[in-house]
Amino acid sequence: MLNYTREIDINKVLQVAESLEDILFRCFGPDGGQVLFIKSTGDLLITKDGRQILECLLLDHPIARMIVSSASSHSNVTGDGVKSFVLLLCGVLRGLRAVTDNTGGFLLSKKTLGHNRYQKRGHALKRISNLLMTFQSEVLDCLIRKYLCPHFVSVFSSCTERSICRTMLQLTLDTFFCGRIGYNNQVFLSRLACEFFYKCLPSSGDALEVVSLLNVFFHELHTDVSGVPVSNSRILPGIVLHREFSVYCPAEGELRALIVTQQIHDSLSTTDTDFQVSSDTHLQLSQDYLVQRTENIIKQLQKNRIKVILSAVRQPEIVNYFARQSGISIVDCLPPEELNLVCRITGVSPVFLPLSENVGQSADTFLAMSCQPVVIGSRKYVHLILNSSLGFQPHCVVLCGPVKGLTEQFISAFHSAFKMLQQLFHPVDTSLEQAGEGQGQCASKENTPSTEQHISFNNCQRDTIFDFALERINNIEEKSKSGRNHFLSKEPKKPDSERPGDTSYIISSPEVSLANGGLLVTGGGTFEMLLHYYLHDFAQKCQDRDLSVICTIVGNAVLCIPQYINSATKGSSRLPLLYSQVTSDYLKKGLKKGTAQNGLESVACKHQLLVSVLHCISKLVTIDFIIGIKRPPRDAKYGESDDDL
Repeated sequence: MLNYTREIDINKVLQVAESLEDILFRCFGPDGGQVLFIKSTGDLLITKDGRQILECLLLDHPIARMIVSSASSHSNVTGDGVKSFVLLLCGVLRGLRAVTDNTGGFLLSKKTLGHNRYQKRGHALKRISNLLMTFQSEVLDCLIRKYLCPHFVSVFSSCTERSICRTMLQLTLDTFFCGRIGYNNQVFLSRLACEFFYKCLPSSGDALEVVSLLNVFFHELHTDVSGVPVSNSRILPGIVLHREFSVYCPAEGELRALIVTQQIHDSLSTTDTDFQVSSDTHLQLSQDYLVQRTENIIKQLQKNRIKVILSAVRQPEIVNYFARQSGISIVDCLPPEELNLVCRITGVSPVFLPLSENVGQSADTFLAMSCQPVVIGSRKYVHLILNSSLGFQPHCVVLCGPVKGLTEQFISAFHSAFKMLQQLFHPVDTSLEQAGEGQGQCASKENTPSTEQHISFNNCQRDTIFDFALERINNIEEKSKSGRNHFLSKEPKKPDSERPGDTSYIISSPEVSLANGGLLVTGGGTFEMLLHYYLHDFAQKCQDRDLSVICTIVGNAVLCIPQYINSATKGSSRLPLLYSQVTSDYLKKGLKKGTAQNGLESVACKHQLLVSVLHCISKLVTIDFIIGIKRPPRDAKYGESDDDL
């Protein structure tokens, strides 16, 4: 075996990340373009889905594969954010590279001052990894909870009843689909997703429970059809079983149904069964007995008014014969996922063997409003309308597209939208907030003697790190009124009356709290600009110099999101003026202002994006070497396995 070793530093990590950034930034934001892929099979793929783009790349470098894996893991949680993940990761890495190249003893302990340049840089990167995790848990989470939270709005109309405001939910879905789907289909799919959610949500249902169920069983709750326009997509009541009837007997009114997992008719040739035959007569009598037993079971089902049998396996022809005579429909070979969905909705359990002649009691069955064949596209399925025993109204969606590849993109975006909603509705654990209240050891630089300025951040208690910056943060309104701006002071700030085309609206929302979930923020980079403002305010008052540098790096890096959003059509010169408007409008006490043009975004997804990027970088910067192993062709005669390597 041939081995090779490569040294890895932050410059090489950044070089790999920037190669991914060059691909993704062109399709970032609502005005981003699409990427054309030609597969090895000759098929064309046109998409702006960041995850699909990265997964279509043939990546050899392990750092690139590690970044893609982390971005995909983030997408599994939030449903989107892969492009933002790569852009933000590159922004933070550029800041860290600038710090390590000009460290000058910065981020180093006294023990490493005598080491060579390479050892100093390695120590600095290890220290950065620890500082990033400290920043995320001790600074970022608390900063969002205490100071950004007043600028958020809630998707719930009332905190007590937790009724969802449909207008806000629709704006959130509109913003989501802008980054995933082309212009022609954004509005239609967004409206379809919102309608699908409300049809599945009962009047007194729990939104989190509904979207969780939709995410788990999305593959069973949707049917794809290629070759027709997307406008043919529709929502159907009940669920569609992706099998045909093996026996269909029309019936009207409510139907009682039964779920079985094995064959109803026992066979003499069943595996793991010994049967001793003494004569041909004995064999015939045994077969007749099994047939008679099957007939009695079917008659018992008919007596108990069973009209539909859902089977996980293919039933023998003798079962179909007796079922047809008794007016019982059979759907067999159903996937276990679809049977699990039916069991979850109805609250019943499948009937297991051995089946007795008393099978079909009410405890084993469920009621269905209808069970009929349906033609979707060019295929026949079973349309089953159920009465739900949960806080969920069963509905399914038919997603259409002109070609197979485009249909798959619509399905992926549709599913990801409900992952985003699940993250939006999920409440945040605020136990750390209550546990961290108390007296801390950090104090403002202005109130602390110079001999005590070097207090280590590790001695600070959770949340109390903000005590020394509280006075400055509380006076933000006075700063914004005086025209002070941390980003750029050259741009004059126009008064509200002089702003052309101000189509903003005031969002009325109940008292928001991270513990309740459902928090939203105006899109277009508003969250990033507000976070940049507060991070720079905090960095100027932070006692720990290393932590202050991390706050500045992250604060500068998050501005790449609004910069890329506004550089597509408005030009990069638009960002300073936009930043000035956001910081002046949102930092007024009690003002929650947004523009319908920018839409709304989930705060939980924004926070998760920052956490995922910081965790990924903390792993990347600690890598010193990549050891590659080139294995020769395996020789079968030696029986070498992967466990031997």
